[in-house]
Amino acid sequence: MSYTPLQVFSEYDLLRNPDSTIELVKALKKRGFQAAVLANHDYLYGAEKFRQAAISVNIRPIIGLTISDTDHGEVIFVSKNYSGYQNLMKISTYLAFNKNSQFILKENNLDFSNLALIFQDGKETKIKNSSSFTRKELGYFPIDWVKKNDSVTASALQHIEKNELNFTGKSEIVGKYLKDENFYASNLPDEILKNNQHFIADIVDDWPKSEKHLPIFPLPDSENNPKKYLSKLVKLGLENRFKNKDIPEAYQKRIDRELRTIFQLDLADYFLVVWDIINFARHENIQLGAGRGSAVGSLVAYALYITTIDPIKYDLYFERFLNPKRIQLPDIDIDVPGNRRQEIVEYLQKKYSLDNFSQIGTFDTFKRRLAVRDSARIFASSEGTLKRFSRFMAQNNDALEDADPNNLPETIAELPNSSEIISLAQSISGLPRHVGIHAAGIVLSPEKLVNYVPLNQVSDITVTQFDKDDVEAIGLVKFDLLRLTNLDMIADIRSLIQQHYGKKFNLDSIDLNDKKVLDSFKNLQTNGIFQFESESAKSALKQIAVSSFDDIVAVNALNRPGPSENIPIYAQGKKDPNHIEIIDKSLQKILLPTYGVIIYQEQVMQIAQVYAGFTLGEADVFRAAIGHKNEEKLFAQHDAFIKGAVEKGHQQEQAEEIFAYIERFANYGFNKSHAVAYSKLAFEMAYLKIYFPLEFFSVLLNYDTKNSYLQDIKNKGIKLLGPDINHAERGFISDKGVIYVGLGKIKGLNRKVIDEIVKERNSHGLFSGLTDFLQRMAGSDIGESDIVQLTYAGSLDHFGYNRQELKTNAASLITAMEFGGSLLSETKISAIGEMSLLDRLAHEKEVLGFTISGHPIDSLRKEIVKKGYTQINDLKADQIVKMAVMIDSIRTTRDKNGNQMAFVSISDGSGESSLTVFAREYSQMSGVLKNGSLIALIGRTQLRNGEINIIANKIQQIGH
Repeated sequence: MSYTPLQVFSEYDLLRNPDSTIELVKALKKRGFQAAVLANHDYLYGAEKFRQAAISVNIRPIIGLTISDTDHGEVIFVSKNYSGYQNLMKISTYLAFNKNSQFILKENNLDFSNLALIFQDGKETKIKNSSSFTRKELGYFPIDWVKKNDSVTASALQHIEKNELNFTGKSEIVGKYLKDENFYASNLPDEILKNNQHFIADIVDDWPKSEKHLPIFPLPDSENNPKKYLSKLVKLGLENRFKNKDIPEAYQKRIDRELRTIFQLDLADYFLVVWDIINFARHENIQLGAGRGSAVGSLVAYALYITTIDPIKYDLYFERFLNPKRIQLPDIDIDVPGNRRQEIVEYLQKKYSLDNFSQIGTFDTFKRRLAVRDSARIFASSEGTLKRFSRFMAQNNDALEDADPNNLPETIAELPNSSEIISLAQSISGLPRHVGIHAAGIVLSPEKLVNYVPLNQVSDITVTQFDKDDVEAIGLVKFDLLRLTNLDMIADIRSLIQQHYGKKFNLDSIDLNDKKVLDSFKNLQTNGIFQFESESAKSALKQIAVSSFDDIVAVNALNRPGPSENIPIYAQGKKDPNHIEIIDKSLQKILLPTYGVIIYQEQVMQIAQVYAGFTLGEADVFRAAIGHKNEEKLFAQHDAFIKGAVEKGHQQEQAEEIFAYIERFANYGFNKSHAVAYSKLAFEMAYLKIYFPLEFFSVLLNYDTKNSYLQDIKNKGIKLLGPDINHAERGFISDKGVIYVGLGKIKGLNRKVIDEIVKERNSHGLFSGLTDFLQRMAGSDIGESDIVQLTYAGSLDHFGYNRQELKTNAASLITAMEFGGSLLSETKISAIGEMSLLDRLAHEKEVLGFTISGHPIDSLRKEIVKKGYTQINDLKADQIVKMAVMIDSIRTTRDKNGNQMAFVSISDGSGESSLTVFAREYSQMSGVLKNGSLIALIGRTQLRNGEINIIANKIQQIGH
């Protein structure tokens, strides 16, 4: 007779249990159990993962819940069927929203029907509509974890949770580990064992199979059928796309086909919900992107203005998004500006009710480095020890997994408790640590969400107790509202354009063949452009010599590890068509646009359709099998492809060759729908940069002040002025052809003072002089240090005093201000000589992060240009360069032979870099290497840790 454990735990009993669900299920199978009750404390976090894992090894999963703090002691709640499980979800949700309160069994409105309650012996009570048992009646054995030494890890987890130090590395918790099934069965009287078996036999596995719980769109009063309403919206949208001209036959056929599939999959409401989200965002002037992911291949989405890409024009396929032959829940992700996402969330909460809406929960895990740091911390390790462990972890990604606790490298072996710390870190690495809020995911349900998934509360926000994978596994549809900073930027730029030119600007209709914009990609002017400012993207743009939007899309898809190997093939084919190799003429239309290279997943689908006679639905299944490398599915698709090709009159030998060709490239194939949409977003940003540079850069600098951006501004001839007290706002602004640095950029300036300055100026006009400024700021929070920081930033320059004078007199000015206006008027500012240019620039760099008043090297700019010297901003790896730069700082050290050498930080107004001066050169040039010196150098560039460094060959001082 078999025995079933009534209470086992998984890692989702957070910071209590170290056993992963997979480990637990494997152990149950290995030790002979046919069923088990997962009963984590209070929360159902791991319930669905346990169910799926147990089913996969033919163990019967039973879901329970342990509630320790009740008025009847610890009680195990066990669901007797799916209805009982739904009640269990409501109980767990109640606990999550009533933390730190004792659970009174008979004093709440919760439904206990279809639940079995297992009480501690002597604590039993009768609860309406439920079954009650004592532990003794059912043959309860305590099982705390899977492995014997888990008690040590569990003890450590408790230390981490409570932030208690001085862990000894020994078990501090008394508990029992899992033994073989026959151990428990043989230690129970027959009658009790039968009770256990009857108890389990009464539990019904009636969980719904493969159900979808799609949200229901609330139709307008005049409508009663979601399919008809969707069809009407699609028709109106498509007519609008074609400006009320006749809709081409190909478009009408495609729309009809897509709608048939949508209706077949019962997704009309889903599309209406997404349309409604987009419609709300557009109505509220929330900046949206062109679309995202495979949904861009849907003509229905284009007609509904969910996307702005015509899928027929770019050979994008609906079947890549929705395919009845590859049934899965739809996934239309929506990029939104980060600062307006909450507006959409609140709209959905109001429209669908709080009962039917939730954000999705997530689990923060012990990452490798955190696992080591937390393990070391609870042993009361010093900060120095923690840093040495961090350096050990930084050596490589597998430092923890590869470490042998009994044979550690010398660098950490000598540290106290090093073996125990590494062993513990290995045990907890990957375990869930905290509950969080998914950055993008939300979920809507057709009825109360708690009927499908237990809920939780994190920072007063309702989230699901399940993560995104489990939410989708139970049939709920996840919507992703993804924050995309570039949309915030575009919205800000458009707002400035409207302010400056009095017109709204619609990016959807810009010409994607605009030569100036295409040339900006060709000439690598892509700093600040979404997905195209990295060195690898610029390298690809340079090789391909961009001349069309299609080239931009190709670079976007190819600029990734793996696919980037094909960039030279694409570039060579574009440059010389004689290098293009296409195996069969039937594939020319598919492969000629990409010069013989398979770049996109959609091309794989086209080849299967054209060459082997697949339908688009079958071609998508073929694409998925090839891309995911599932061996069993791959063999089946291979045979189907060869058979289809032969039936279409192709030779088997050639078909095998083409299949091998597809297999080689398809592993790297990119979703063209996504590449087109994101390339359009990049093109839109480049368009704004070309035609509205003032607005573009004033917004861009509010997000980042890279030296490359500052140099671009110089190259554009745009004036960048300091945070002038009479013009600057909190952030960067543009006005009358110039950009002003924001007051908020000044490090060390009281944030409250910034608001007070701007408010006073906006209310009562510009400050006429220093005395006027200080008199009007009397009673504010401004202090001596604020005056000094404003001085260093150049904010007070136009008041008639130099920076040295303002800095020296800051204290007396503040004192006079505190005593009233009359004393301030009488206060004399001592005349002092101005600080040196180098000092002024150093202070600007200190408070702003960059210099405004120029750069010392600027005095030699004409000579530098004349001699063709390379600027830091233009450095490339592996080249000999001649440069003129300023030395910002020097760090000397000794090489392995004990000889002195130096690492030198340099700048030239276009950027900053590092210069390595080895011992031989240092011995000859050390006299020249001084902070603030202007030098000319010859050296070789190299790429080190992703940054370009220069190895000095020759240095001489210039600009005496």
